[in-house]
Amino acid sequence: MTYYYIAAKGILAVKTNIKDFRWSFGSNMPEGTMEEYEECAVKMHIVLEDFNDDELLGNLGRYHFFNGAPGEDKIYYTRNLPMKKKLRLKAENLLSDEPKITVNRNYYKLITHRIMNLHSVHYIATDLAALLLLKKGYASIHCSAFKAEDSTVAIFAPPDTGKTLSAMTACGDFGASFIAEDLAITDGRNIFSVPWTNSFDHYAKNKEAQGSKFRKKATKVFPPLKVLSASAKVPEQENAKAKAILDAEIVTHVAILEKGKDEVIPQSENTAVSKLMNLNRYEFNFLRAPLLIAYEFFNPGLMIDDGTVKEREILSSLVRNSEKVFTLKKINPTHYAETLLFEMKEEPMESKKIVSLF
Repeated sequence: MTYYYIAAKGILAVKTNIKDFRWSFGSNMPEGTMEEYEECAVKMHIVLEDFNDDELLGNLGRYHFFNGAPGEDKIYYTRNLPMKKKLRLKAENLLSDEPKITVNRNYYKLITHRIMNLHSVHYIATDLAALLLLKKGYASIHCSAFKAEDSTVAIFAPPDTGKTLSAMTACGDFGASFIAEDLAITDGRNIFSVPWTNSFDHYAKNKEAQGSKFRKKATKVFPPLKVLSASAKVPEQENAKAKAILDAEIVTHVAILEKGKDEVIPQSENTAVSKLMNLNRYEFNFLRAPLLIAYEFFNPGLMIDDGTVKEREILSSLVRNSEKVFTLKKINPTHYAETLLFEMKEEPMESKKIVSLF
């Protein structure tokens, strides 16, 4: 059976025979139709099946555990296991509008994370998607985002600084509209929602185990959380998802969260872009993805390095097109949201100490 999963409406989708296919980021994507899949700018075909390519490998070049031929748009990964079993994966048509990754059941079952040069098919799909999006003029961004009145802020920060908490607080306590909490896509002006990540569910379950009311607040901010944790899916639930999330908005503000003495500091374009590139590098690994590196060795047309150039161009446009770009420092991370909303209402400024809304 073929399933179609839409990661970002009109932008990124997966066709696969794997039920409930996930990115490396966590929760299942919503299912879509073949028509919605075909409308996306970046499409990937991922197949789970047992296959044997041993007769082909003897005549191919070798790059660690990968095999390929110069100029051929296909490479193979084969590795021996005990009991004469093998891990098998092949990638083909990466230069086309619909690249294909095929993985055998041993690989899919045993390789679930990143282990040196062994990456799960979920991580492979994520890294490949990041590169393909850049080739189409989009950049994956590690951020949260929300809209308040006519302003939309994209929030960047090192891990565990407060991106998710800020989005949840702004939406739950101040009535902002949700866009993203861990991952989004931008073309340098707009931000496109990719909300099917695991942070809300992860935090909510942890807090629920401690007897907290956190999950109740999380589902208030993000109603699809109730759906993501349910085993059954019905049309009413799918409609709830669609209504709870803004698909695309023009970015008016870019905020970089840091921990420290309470302060708001305007950022130059060069400084802001350097920080955004650095924070993206923590999450998106297409430059170091073993499959992509091996593929480029046999087929230089993949041109991985060009992705970084394009990423800088897109992030520079995002910063340049924004009305205000600033670093927000806070001693208490639970207070980020209040100040973000304050800054979204204020005219651009040089630098100031934070003034509380209350």
